[in-house]
Amino acid sequence: MQNLGIPPFLPAGPATAPFHSRKTSSPPPPPSPPASNKSPNPARPRRPRRRGTLTLALPAAAMVGGGAGADAGIDRVLWTEAEIAARVSEVAAELAADLRALREPAVVVGVATGAFLFLADLVRRVDAPLAVDLVRAESYGDGTESSGRPRITSDLKVDVAGKHVVVVEDIVDTGNTVSCLIAYLEKKGASSISVCTFLDKPARRTANFQLVGDGKFYRGFECPDSFVVGYGMDYAELYRNLPYVGVLKAEMYKKDTSN
Repeated sequence: MQNLGIPPFLPAGPATAPFHSRKTSSPPPPPSPPASNKSPNPARPRRPRRRGTLTLALPAAAMVGGGAGADAGIDRVLWTEAEIAARVSEVAAELAADLRALREPAVVVGVATGAFLFLADLVRRVDAPLAVDLVRAESYGDGTESSGRPRITSDLKVDVAGKHVVVVEDIVDTGNTVSCLIAYLEKKGASSISVCTFLDKPARRTANFQLVGDGKFYRGFECPDSFVVGYGMDYAELYRNLPYVGVLKAEMYKKDTSN
């Protein structure tokens, strides 16, 4: 007999015939009940449909000022964290280009406490030799309006005599504090003085300060005439930790609406 390549235990038949290792037979399915008697399977009861309120995840900007978090009392956001980072990088690039042209390293003087975040972000982006120090000039206290009589309450440790100094401020409004700082640094022998401020509020300017030597004025944003907090700036020592800059609601303080 000719070998057709089929194992001897496989039955010969049409190629489309199903194959089972053993024959089994299934009883016919039970008849379905009449349509009028159909009911859910008692072993798997149908769960009742839940009805409730759909909760949506809102962006952070939509929740500003709500709850008891760090942003309680914020009316609106002026500049977001991303916008601040982008602008600080631009200012730092401009400042770095000028400082690299100097013969000696400059001294960057941050004004505590409001400028501490701007100062840290700024100097990390400046690719030029520099020294860093802090000075404290007080004119607001716990209020919302400058007293107009700022005073230096913490002295410098770095010697600025014969050096270029960059004063780093959080905000320049009346100009009184900057004028006081420039006079203070001139007495210490600074050869030139620049001012680099995160916010500039020219609508509030009352003192026309004069830069010294080859000093320049750098600014991040022009600020509207509103009381702003965040990114280091405070009201009664609160809101400094906000990563953005926002306008404080008027009901959060008792005096005027400007800083």
